[in-house]
Amino acid sequence: MLGVWALLCLVTNLPYARAWLLPPRGTRFLGFFYAIPDVFNYLSYVQQAEHGALLFFNKLYPLPHAASLANLEWSVVGWLSAALGSQPALAYRVFGAAVTLALVLATDRWLRLAGLPGDHRFAALLLVFTGGGLGGVLFLRLGPPAWRFLDLTSGMYPFISVLVNPHFAAGTALLLWALWAFHRARDLGGELLAVLLGSCLVLVRPYELALLVGIRGLVVLTTQPWRRWLRLLLPLAALAPAVLYGWSTTVRNPAYAVFSAVGYGLPPAADILLALLPAGVLALAGVPLLRGAHGLPERVAFATLLAWPVTVAAVLALPLRFGLQLAVDVGLPLLGLVALALARFRPAVTLAAALLLCSTSAVALELLLEDNPQWYVPRERIEAAEALRPLCRRGELLVAPPDIGLYANAYSACRAYAAHLGTADSRERAAAIRAFYAAPPAGRLAWLEARCARFVVLPDDGERAPHLLGAAAPYHRVAQASGPTGRLAVYASDEPPACPPGAPAAATPQ
Repeated sequence: MLGVWALLCLVTNLPYARAWLLPPRGTRFLGFFYAIPDVFNYLSYVQQAEHGALLFFNKLYPLPHAASLANLEWSVVGWLSAALGSQPALAYRVFGAAVTLALVLATDRWLRLAGLPGDHRFAALLLVFTGGGLGGVLFLRLGPPAWRFLDLTSGMYPFISVLVNPHFAAGTALLLWALWAFHRARDLGGELLAVLLGSCLVLVRPYELALLVGIRGLVVLTTQPWRRWLRLLLPLAALAPAVLYGWSTTVRNPAYAVFSAVGYGLPPAADILLALLPAGVLALAGVPLLRGAHGLPERVAFATLLAWPVTVAAVLALPLRFGLQLAVDVGLPLLGLVALALARFRPAVTLAAALLLCSTSAVALELLLEDNPQWYVPRERIEAAEALRPLCRRGELLVAPPDIGLYANAYSACRAYAAHLGTADSRERAAAIRAFYAAPPAGRLAWLEARCARFVVLPDDGERAPHLLGAAAPYHRVAQASGPTGRLAVYASDEPPACPPGAPAAATPQ
């Protein structure tokens, strides 16, 4: 078990070590490989936790609002980053190693409850944590775009989650431990612990809370006599306050509903089926081998592994914008069922299956060892954002290209005018930024003043940038960054803007 965890940590951190130590000349590694805008949005909350906040505000929301979002993951990563000297990307790798251990431990516990022999543990866990679909092979054969192959890009299998997004691994680990706590609860104390762990899901990844209720409900209904249903399902009702908090914060509160208001939609059903086809077919083929003379604990474990993909399938059938978010790590129970079925044979058979199913994991590693411009950027763009760290105060507005705005939200207390491409008004804001940089100096200055912008990133051109903002511009250069694509400078207004943050925006600069 610990061997599998150590192997995972070693293999999945190799691309990060290589990227940090050997970036292409003149570039900086962003610290992450997948879903860069989403991950840097996480870091905008991590930055707040690093500076002592327990409740977070949304830097992407343009109007003033009270900080009311709590998230255990971002708090822990923020505290780690502070201890590491403001290194949020490194803190996420440390956090990722810890939650991967929790995930391996939980998976091992459920497999052993299902009757997995002790001499099969290493092989079974290796299969679960390296297996995948055929997406890697198909990508090599058919080429980009990679998003067509969901087992390679979406975190449907544990290896990809551990490799690129500890946020996924954290949610899945907490889900498994919450299910275990509900299964093991024998008294009020045990039930309170189960409810506490389940409630914490809404403070990490709220999607898993729906999975917890669905999986636990199906397990009780299929393994317990009907007379016990009410008694065993009643503790789930104690999750209502967590559900209410999640709904009121992430759905009803406009400051945090900015992403749910957009939604990403579901990929084609054929792509989902293709990603899960190998593991799903093998799991279904192995189910008959798992029937027979097993006691209640084994039946509960089998039912839990079966109920997970069933619940996901039911959610995907609903017209939800974020249905695919609940499919994160759905390959784990499928591969777990495969491992249990293969436990009837020698461990070498399970190891052979792990080898046959690891192609996507191997291709993902190969891709991350390339010098892809998606995760390497000209160093001056990162350095311009980092220069704001000691300068910004909470909520002060920064005007910069959207990529620099994204980094600045993560590394400083500033709030960028344009940053994330997934918000409802992101296209309009990106267009306004393009118009700003194309406008004459007087138009730029009027636009900045109308939005109460304290900081602006401009091409580096002297101490006061007279021809960029006008001769009377009350902005002066406070930081510089240079690299292979040019020089950038951060300019700050001589005094904080007189208008309050969130003042009505002016028209596009003319």
